[in-house]
Amino acid sequence: MPKKSNRRELLADTAMRLIDDAGLAAVTHRAIDAAAGVPVGTTSNYFRTRAALYEAIAHRILDHQLAAEAAASTSASSDRADLVEALATAVDVGAGAARNRYLARFELSLEAARSPELAAVMRELRAVTLRTRAAQVRAVHPEATDEHIDALASLLTGVAFDRLTLGVPAMDTRDVVRAVVSGLLPGAAAS
Repeated sequence: MPKKSNRRELLADTAMRLIDDAGLAAVTHRAIDAAAGVPVGTTSNYFRTRAALYEAIAHRILDHQLAAEAAASTSASSDRADLVEALATAVDVGAGAARNRYLARFELSLEAARSPELAAVMRELRAVTLRTRAAQVRAVHPEATDEHIDALASLLTGVAFDRLTLGVPAMDTRDVVRAVVSGLLPGAAAS
């Protein structure tokens, strides 16, 4: 049985796996208890409502995103090819190792349209993504504005969403990223 200090993380991680397997509708307190192998009622003791549970999942994704931000900040490169590789990897990881986090993030983003509390956490999560992208992009394109970074992040999120849910576009992710960077960032087309 996991320690109480790790229980919140266990329950949130289990919920993300359930989202990956069956969608947000399958995320119930009892389903999480069963999948996590904890006594019935454990999830509801930690997260009284579905809204609290959704916020806990979002906070767990935020924890992962903050760790990724810390790792990315130590590896920002001033090379354009490295930038393209880093951005393409961020898109592609959603179909691989981080699939459950990406699916949970997308489903929670839809739910956030109806929940101001969840929307606040999802905006915080997006802000971390923007900081990470800003550091990566400005290492190569220091003239990139906040609006450029915001648009780039939204475009790449859309590509990640389509890749994860529909398997499109068929174009190689690096080619997509090169085209987006070249078309969006000032001076990028010339480099």
